Amino acid sequence: MDHIFTGVYESSTHGDKIVGQIYQSQNMSSAHLNYALLTKNSHHPDLIPLLEGLITKAGHWGSKQVVANLETKSELFPFFRQVGFSVLAKQRIYQCAHPKKMAIQNKGEWRIWNRDDIGALRSLYLTLVPPLIQPVEPLSRREMLGLVYYDDEGTLQAYADLVYGPVGAWVLPLIHPKTKEEISDVLLQMVLNLPDLNHRPVYIAARSYQPWVENALENMPMVPAPEQVILIRYLTIQQRVHAEYSFAGIENGKAETTLPLASAKSRREG
Repeated sequence: MDHIFTGVYESSTHGDKIVGQIYQSQNMSSAHLNYALLTKNSHHPDLIPLLEGLITKAGHWGSKQVVANLETKSELFPFFRQVGFSVLAKQRIYQCAHPKKMAIQNKGEWRIWNRDDIGALRSLYLTLVPPLIQPVEPLSRREMLGLVYYDDEGTLQAYADLVYGPVGAWVLPLIHPKTKEEISDVLLQMVLNLPDLNHRPVYIAARSYQPWVENALENMPMVPAPEQVILIRYLTIQQRVHAEYSFAGIENGKAETTLPLASAKSRREG
């Protein structure tokens, strides 16, 4: 099941209170810091015990890491570093105009992915997402079925992971940089093909390991948010384990996990 915890830290010297919330989806191995609220009178060093308490809570849940987003120029960055957070990547979030106000510029269409797409999805994912980021940035968050985009030769050129909520739709597109079509056209068509928006705003995440996506979004009718750093605090240490027994009859040397599409939520929130 999902986990959520809201913590409050009260300074013993100043009496000020700061609040933070941490969340972990049942589909993810990472816990995410939803927010940390400080007042004008809050002392920034008080953030350290609050973060330590939230990290401890995530550890009790069995989280492998804690992820947080912070504006690049935030003065809180040193305090995150003091509790063990490091920079994983950078990103910028773009809010797009309502799809009805945007004109269709290309003929291709995105569609909802299915089991037949898994092999192509994983191949594109392994090509575009750096190995260091893959344990934290999964192929899909499995909140709902995402979208895929094939070219006219039947080659997967892009896919989009989707998370819908009551106040908006969050989209993380992965697009091959050598796609034959204009990436801005592919992104525009993606927005037009998003299902069941019900007039909710659309927020598109552009990761630093895909600069071509951010460049395309910059030239589209989008409202950019300030650049953010994606911070990570590891709670486990990965190490190689020697297998005592092998099963040569069924192993082919190409172990590959599959995407459990069955657990994705097919019902969108209204």
